[in-house]
Amino acid sequence: MEKQTYNEKNFLLPDSPRSMACYHAKVMEDGIMKLTIHDCKGSIQLHNDLNDPEQVTEAINKLYSLASGIVELQDFITQEYLHE
Repeated sequence: MEKQTYNEKNFLLPDSPRSMACYHAKVMEDGIMKLTIHDCKGSIQLHNDLNDPEQVTEAINKLYSLASGIVELQDFITQEYLHE
């Protein structure tokens, strides 16, 4: 059975003159998953081999943890710093 690939990328603030931040999420034909987040100062990359069942679980847990942390930070900034 042939595995599906995944390739999504996007600028986080495409119209901002102050920011070059983007992400690139991919699962390649060989089952390697990479999530790279770049900004003007550097980048991070999450990497897992989805051919290994243990790494599939690790990938899901990494992504869930990152997504939760992002939402928590977003909520904090909204509550503490967004003054309309």
